[in-house]
Amino acid sequence: MSGKINTFKFKQWTLVANEADGKYNICNLGSDGQKQFYEVVSGEYGQPTIIAEPEYAFDTPANLLYVNAKGEGVKPDQPDQKIAGVVCKDGPRFSLTNAKSKGVVIKANDDGSIQVGEEKWWLATLFLKDKNRIRNYDAYCVRQQPEKVRILELGDLDLF
Repeated sequence: MSGKINTFKFKQWTLVANEADGKYNICNLGSDGQKQFYEVVSGEYGQPTIIAEPEYAFDTPANLLYVNAKGEGVKPDQPDQKIAGVVCKDGPRFSLTNAKSKGVVIKANDDGSIQVGEEKWWLATLFLKDKNRIRNYDAYCVRQQPEKVRILELGDLDLF
């Protein structure tokens, strides 16, 4: 069964809806054609799933000890989500789209640190608001490398 694909544009947002399979995609395309800020896709049950920084997010650094809110090591050893934004303790905070627009490079270094412009930071916490509806982490970074990197969700805050 073939269905019609509808495309709508509203300000900076583009919606593509496929009548045949009921899937949809809403994204904010930058002037370079890259998807920026957020993309909303239809999830397994048709629910909206939000992907933060769909084309700018980068992999979490390898070779760090990642733990859950209870301090237990996570499996697999490297998280399956990407980093979409950074908040540095007493320092800068950026979404990756915002950083790019300001000419600030944010990336993972080979030593596991996070480069934010000219400054080197270390991951302390990866935060994901809701693993069932939102994809990609905000990274909380500090000046000194911690022994482990916590991975938290909003529901984990009750443990503290």
